[in-house]
Amino acid sequence: MGYKNPVISMKGTDHGDPAVLKFNGFYYLYHTAAKEIPVYRSTNLIHWEKVGVALQASTDPKHWAQIGLWAPEVIYENGIFYMYVTAALMNQDGTENDEVRRIGVAKSYSPTGPFQLNPEPLTNEWSIDAHPFKDDDGSYYMFYNVRNEYTRGPNGVIGTGNVVDRMKDLETLTGNPTMVVKPERLEEGNKEGSFYWNEGPFVLKHRGLYYQMYSAGFFGDETYGVYYATSKVPIGHDGMNDKSWIKWQNGTPILQTNEACLGPGHHVIVKGPNGIDDYMVYHGYEPKEKLGERRVRVGRLQWKDGHIDLEPPTNDTIAMPTMPDFDGRFIDSTVEVNQQLNQYQLESYFFESNLKKGSGHALFIDEQNHVWWTLSQNRLEIRLVENGQEKLKQILSLSIDSDAFHLIQIEKKKEKLNVWLDQVLYSELSLEFSKKVGTVTIDAEMLEGTILTQLD
Repeated sequence: MGYKNPVISMKGTDHGDPAVLKFNGFYYLYHTAAKEIPVYRSTNLIHWEKVGVALQASTDPKHWAQIGLWAPEVIYENGIFYMYVTAALMNQDGTENDEVRRIGVAKSYSPTGPFQLNPEPLTNEWSIDAHPFKDDDGSYYMFYNVRNEYTRGPNGVIGTGNVVDRMKDLETLTGNPTMVVKPERLEEGNKEGSFYWNEGPFVLKHRGLYYQMYSAGFFGDETYGVYYATSKVPIGHDGMNDKSWIKWQNGTPILQTNEACLGPGHHVIVKGPNGIDDYMVYHGYEPKEKLGERRVRVGRLQWKDGHIDLEPPTNDTIAMPTMPDFDGRFIDSTVEVNQQLNQYQLESYFFESNLKKGSGHALFIDEQNHVWWTLSQNRLEIRLVENGQEKLKQILSLSIDSDAFHLIQIEKKKEKLNVWLDQVLYSELSLEFSKKVGTVTIDAEMLEGTILTQLD
């Protein structure tokens, strides 16, 4: 069974700048719109259902977000959904005022909305394409796109570049943007050479190295493509003159126009249903349509010796995303979940579930040998028991809402076991059990999105 791109394609609608949120077993997709940002839902990244309007532009003539709702990206943190979106003021003739574009925040208690716009924008200069990045220590950084004297392209021609700023909280930047990438090659501009772009940032961390993927070229034609740069740190120390980020092969694209797709780019990376595989969700034009409307496409991302390798656009049938070995995403009974989990005796695996509070075994071999965790309102506790003796007890203080869902993730690779909560790495254990295989258990009043995937 397979699928063909595009996965979202409705004539009369431009599906530009797609972003995906994974929450409680579902995927939610948002994209650019003039005044109403739609939201779609899926269980497999391929088959999508439109489920409503997530955000509407303000009708207040003094508000910062009147029109041009670009590049919405949504994150979930401690019970609240935050949408980072670009918007513009409206000219008297109803068009967008491109000179007054800002990034701002809208909030909701549901991934489908309605999201409520904050009264003031997040940024105070021309800015688009917000990407909030959460490091595995819990620190947040905002990557976004600006247009100023520092971001000029070849020959001093006007252009846009990506910067990064630390976030004081999820609604406030520190106000010290630092350069990430700016256009440096003729290929990063339009055919006329009158404007240059490095935009659409998305950040990954792989084996301790930071990768900022970005799009360059003109989004309206075949010059558009995807690139990346790397850095040992998410943000440097030299402000708009910083050079911490190095473009791969001096700015060589890793995804570009071919016979199947024109102008692929502005993307996000999201884990597939098995919690392991990486997928790129991006937009592109269909060459046969000859319309100024972008369609949503999905392709694999794989790591090859530290390099990002993207599946090129194709008209062929592609294999569906791999499902987890145990798919309990929509089973809310703890008893039923554990009955099925107990059938899996594994040495290496990935497990995740969403709960409000509870406990479980990250690894259970027997009563004398196991790793136990407990999540409560103010702490995460992890205990390692070997041969009946408590070898390790970690008590980690937290400040979380116990009425909100939280994501627990466990990865065991032979003797190594890691535990994450809400994408923060809290525990790295080295195990010395004589028996290598075991099971996973979980005990909570409410469960969503539970999966278990065997690792090689």
